[in-house]
Amino acid sequence: MTRRLPIEAAEAAFRDLGGFAAEDPTVPPPARLLDAVRRFAAVEFEVSTELPEQDGLLFQYAAVGAVGDAAFVLSVVRQFEVVDADGDHEDYVQLHAEYRFAPDPEWTGHHEDWWFRDGPEPFDAWFARVSAHPVWGRFPRSAPTGFEIWQERV
Repeated sequence: MTRRLPIEAAEAAFRDLGGFAAEDPTVPPPARLLDAVRRFAAVEFEVSTELPEQDGLLFQYAAVGAVGDAAFVLSVVRQFEVVDADGDHEDYVQLHAEYRFAPDPEWTGHHEDWWFRDGPEPFDAWFARVSAHPVWGRFPRSAPTGFEIWQERV
């Protein structure tokens, strides 16, 4: 039986798999992030198996902010649902790996693509679609202004 990690260990596990040191200010290339996401998806965490969609990955991007604080963000999020002793929803824990870019008129709109461990779509199909998304091709034309990894309760 595979050992499941506590949700609180998600950030440390992801940083380990990707070689992302907390104090490292460099922006990793997309291939490095995607490789870490692929390996991280195989790590099992202590989530309830009673309810659907308790452990999932989200690929998303959007133009955010207002004038003076505008940015384009591209991120992969792993979300865990936390339930109480009765099995009722308490909150979510999310691990974010996010690139930030300067605003660009070509980079508009919003996109989300979810995959859930207990869902009908195999991870490999979701990952192939996400990693082939045209947005990754924008990196050579527009370097990210930052990259951050963090974990939070929402």
